[in-house]
Amino acid sequence: MRRAHLACTLVVAGVLAGLRPGYAQVDSGERIPEVTQTYALVNARVVQAPGQILDRATVVIRDGLIVRVAPGADIPFDAERIAADSLSVYAGFIDGLSHAGIPEPKDEPDRERPEDPGNPPDSEAGIQPDRDVRTMLDASDKRIRDLRAIGFTAAHVVPRGRMLPGKGAVILLAEGSANDLVVRGDASTYAQLAPARRMYPATDMAVLAKWRQVYRDARRARRIEQLYRDNPVGLERPRYNPAHYALFPVIGGTQPVFFLTEGVLDLYRTLALQDELGFPLVIAGLEQSYAALDVLKTAGHPLILTLGLPKKPDAAKEPESPETPAPADAPAELPRIAELEYDASFRTLSHLDIAAEKKNLEARRQKEYERHAGNAALLYEEDLAFAFTSLDTEPANIAGNIRTMIEHGLPEEAALEALTTEPASILGVSAVMGTVEPGKMANLVVTDGPVFDEDSKVRMVFVYGQKFEFESAPADTASSDLAVEGTWSFVVSGPDGDVRGKIVLEERQGAWTGNITHEMSSTAFALGSIEVIGNKVSFTFDEPNLGPVAVSLTVTGDRIEGSVTAADLDAMSLAGDREPEQ
Repeated sequence: MRRAHLACTLVVAGVLAGLRPGYAQVDSGERIPEVTQTYALVNARVVQAPGQILDRATVVIRDGLIVRVAPGADIPFDAERIAADSLSVYAGFIDGLSHAGIPEPKDEPDRERPEDPGNPPDSEAGIQPDRDVRTMLDASDKRIRDLRAIGFTAAHVVPRGRMLPGKGAVILLAEGSANDLVVRGDASTYAQLAPARRMYPATDMAVLAKWRQVYRDARRARRIEQLYRDNPVGLERPRYNPAHYALFPVIGGTQPVFFLTEGVLDLYRTLALQDELGFPLVIAGLEQSYAALDVLKTAGHPLILTLGLPKKPDAAKEPESPETPAPADAPAELPRIAELEYDASFRTLSHLDIAAEKKNLEARRQKEYERHAGNAALLYEEDLAFAFTSLDTEPANIAGNIRTMIEHGLPEEAALEALTTEPASILGVSAVMGTVEPGKMANLVVTDGPVFDEDSKVRMVFVYGQKFEFESAPADTASSDLAVEGTWSFVVSGPDGDVRGKIVLEERQGAWTGNITHEMSSTAFALGSIEVIGNKVSFTFDEPNLGPVAVSLTVTGDRIEGSVTAADLDAMSLAGDREPEQ
């Protein structure tokens, strides 16, 4: 399949002919017409590919392409010279699976159920493989800018949706019209185990059953189409079904299904489905792949690992007061908090060891966090190559999460492969991106130190020769804690209508506190696990009717936007404004 992907890149040169850089940009957002489209990064440390480094080399860019990479390379007379003695140049990062440039759909709480919810139209049930992501692209989408600011220059973008959202494409994270961004269309069919709402298929098992039905029907339709094309005499004209026709390239083995998995159960179900039907598969997500290493090695499908990590647990705290002595008749094996590590067989014996139970649960949370943080290293140790996906991960958290993976055993070269050469190979674009070589697109990230060092900053990004400069830290990662404080009025748009409320956030001596109220309750709920990174805010609270609720927000001036999630509900959008100070 990978050879088939690479063969598809033969059409890329024609696509690129229509793309030309026209502007440079600094991180203030001001667009400045370029004097030249030729650049020379002089005397830089150039990491051409993982493990291939040139010291004091010059990279020459002309008309969006890399034309020379060598120490002492000739510099064209019309080039803008960039002194890069203290800079490092890498191939631009490639997001293996993303919603960058794809706006979130508006909730439709008043949408009527179909007349027959047991057999709804494909478009209402989320079976839309015929949708083309290229028709949905918004070049002004903020996520494109956010990913570019941390070094991403290209992304494999897919539609939002349910079971079969549509076709994916490889795009540039540049500026211009949506058409200007596309490098390779029809790159994939995107799938996930996402049930429909209030209609069939409404469960994971129903989704799997519907997958089998749709795929087999499409395979039969493809065979009928072939027979009719070869000799139509005396045959009834085949009926057109857009969902079936869209799957013909998958059935023919020329287009892979990028299947998003959330946990190990999703992973096993997806592998069983592929084994039964035989379609070309790329597995994405893999957040619990540490529990399925052997089956992944046997299956041999390309892998795309999430860049998301769970929130790191707070360090376990000892009780503030001495432990209550155990009564004389308490079992001798009653655990003591000071000695306790996670014990899967631990059971609460009485009210006296509730503190021990709490610490055991904290130890379990820490153990699970370590397993997630070490997941990438385990894949590497098992010789399972993988790319990275930013899907459902805030760009502001990506660099820190990669460093955490490195701290947990992932070699830096392997991390760089997962951001450059491996996604290029999986997506069939290795001929034009993924390394710093003459003839390839000038997709580059320029840093003031080794790219994974905590103190390193992205100073420039080139996307097909279009230059973006960052004179300071990108806005989303810069300190803006004071802008987060205050009282915020909000509206949550849910399936049953809008809910209004207020959020209060306060910072005192380095610690954040707050509460949330809403019109469905008179109670003010205390916020927990508050995390503020620049203008990104996340927190949780316990709501009696919903259980634990998680909120993620982005603050832009006096405006907040984000999402609300709870255990049994789909994510809901939240938006609001800062209230004036009294």
